[in-house]
Amino acid sequence: MVAWLWKVLVGVGLSALAHAAFSAAQHRSHTRLAEMKYEPLPADIVLQTLLAFALTCYGVVHTAGDFRDRDATSELKNVTFDTLRNRPSFYVFQHSGSSLLQPSDTTRSSNLSVPSSDDIRLKF
Repeated sequence: MVAWLWKVLVGVGLSALAHAAFSAAQHRSHTRLAEMKYEPLPADIVLQTLLAFALTCYGVVHTAGDFRDRDATSELKNVTFDTLRNRPSFYVFQHSGSSLLQPSDTTRSSNLSVPSSDDIRLKF
């Protein structure tokens, strides 16, 4: 089905849940004002709540997209040996932001120099 239809389904379900909550609150306030003993919620409010909850859950599940397998080997099938131990969280970018601190292009061209082997440090 169309993606917008699932979002509309979630919206309808949430509005029905809000209506059921308002109806339940109104029923409780009516029983307090009438000084009646405790009465359970009417069946129509309970049924509306259950159907709206099911409708919202169904729409959310289809809006979320495809689920991934719980089995880790299914994700590792397409990974090559070179990228198997690749951890992007350990990348070090010392150059980020350095272009903001350097002078403009006219003065920078005269200050260019080749770094020596002592200046180059590799981080592993």
